[in-house]
Amino acid sequence: MSDYQRDLEKYANPEPVQHPARPKENKFRPKPDPILLKLYPDPHPLSSEEQIFFIKLTEGAFGFNEHVRNETLQTLSRDYHVRFLAPYLCLFIKDAIRVNIVFPDLSLLIYSVRMVKSLMANPHVNLKEHLHLLLPAIISCVLSKKISKYNYDNHWTLRDFSAQVVAAICCSHTNKINQIKTRTIKLYLRAVQDPRKALTTLYGGLKGLSCFGEETLKTCVIPIIPILSRRICAVLEKTVYLGDGSVETKQIKRVSDLILTIAGPVLLQYKNTNDGGVSYVKEFGYLGYSLYSHVKTLEKIEADKQNHFSVYLFCTQ
Repeated sequence: MSDYQRDLEKYANPEPVQHPARPKENKFRPKPDPILLKLYPDPHPLSSEEQIFFIKLTEGAFGFNEHVRNETLQTLSRDYHVRFLAPYLCLFIKDAIRVNIVFPDLSLLIYSVRMVKSLMANPHVNLKEHLHLLLPAIISCVLSKKISKYNYDNHWTLRDFSAQVVAAICCSHTNKINQIKTRTIKLYLRAVQDPRKALTTLYGGLKGLSCFGEETLKTCVIPIIPILSRRICAVLEKTVYLGDGSVETKQIKRVSDLILTIAGPVLLQYKNTNDGGVSYVKEFGYLGYSLYSHVKTLEKIEADKQNHFSVYLFCTQ
């Protein structure tokens, strides 16, 4: 056999290459996550008519035409067919609030909360299955540090409105198992008691607590007024010393006025003294005399109402 033939045979039938054995690696392989059962089935796929209806509702509620917005809100609060779109609408509202808090747009946040209120008024829609989407989003409108681009925007109105909607949801859907009302009150209390939170968050927490009624104010707000009084006094001293606290000064005034408004009627019932405000100042600190003056004003208003009512009864006899 010639060398040429021997080379051809060699390339035609090459010898197998012996690779060195690789050492076995003991890699940690995590176990797959357990499959979680869904409490509620996935919403049914929307038909073309329902998709058109969904687009009409969302675009109408967020549009520039106020007349169209009001008609859309009325549809959300009355129409029977809204019940089939409720899962999609709640998800849409949740995403809209999340986006417009990160990139603050006060108008769109107001439209979102108005949609929630309309859905609550619809007798054909049950929001119990969608509270995990709506409730945290609306509470964000109450407690977020900033929900508008500019400091002069009236974001206080949105906080007040959102706090009322949260209270309505909690009172309607709370029970011994979920305890939505109790958990929401604790969330508000943490926001109020934390000195690191912004003044806007403090305002939202106080407003949220006030929407749960007089008993909540008596047990949760009245005992912490001395702490709030010291915080307000410290902020005012800092703004006077630095001389650049115009925004904080306005926020402090909002918080102080809210405390007077919500605490006055409660103090009128169980702490109405005539010592010139000494006991109020001793108990509540910086806000003591203001609270005393407000309580006396309320007392005078109540006395005038009773006198007018007595005169009315006398004249009608």
